This record gives sequence, structure tokens and C-alpha cells, in this order.
Amino acid sequence: MTEFEAATVAYQNASLALQATALETQRLGVWVALGVGVMQSVLIAGGLWLMKKAASHRDALHEENMLALRTLIERTARDPHP
Repeated sequence: MTEFEAATVAYQNASLALQATALETQRLGVWVALGVGVMQSVLIAGGLWLMKKAASHRDALHEENMLALRTLIERTARDPHP
């Protein structure tokens, strides 16, 4: 094997090693993207759950306020000048 052929083989081997590293980096990137997607889904689900809980609490307060208002209106209708 000539010096040129040896250099060419060494260059090809280095190129293959670089390609293998790039492939592993891409695979790692896929796993990172998957992890980010999962975390986004968890955050969205958590936010929706909190919004539902807040809406239930708001509805309960509204119902309580409306009951108090109805009671006040009925009391005022029975005895306008207490």
C-alpha cells in the first residue's frame, strides 16, 4: 500500500468515526425531543387540571353568592324596612 492509499484509508476511517458520532448525536437529539414533548404534555395536562379545579371553585362561589342574593331579595320583599 502506498503512502497515498494509507492516508486515504486513514481519512476514510476518520470520516466514518465522525459519521458515527453524528449519528449518535442525532439519536440523542431524538430522545431529548421526546423528553421535551412529554414534559410539555405533562405541563399542559396539569394546567388544564388546575383550570378545571379553578372553574369548579368559581362556580361554587357563584352559586353561594346567588343563594345569598336570592335570600336577601326574599327578605327585602317580605319586609322592605327592617
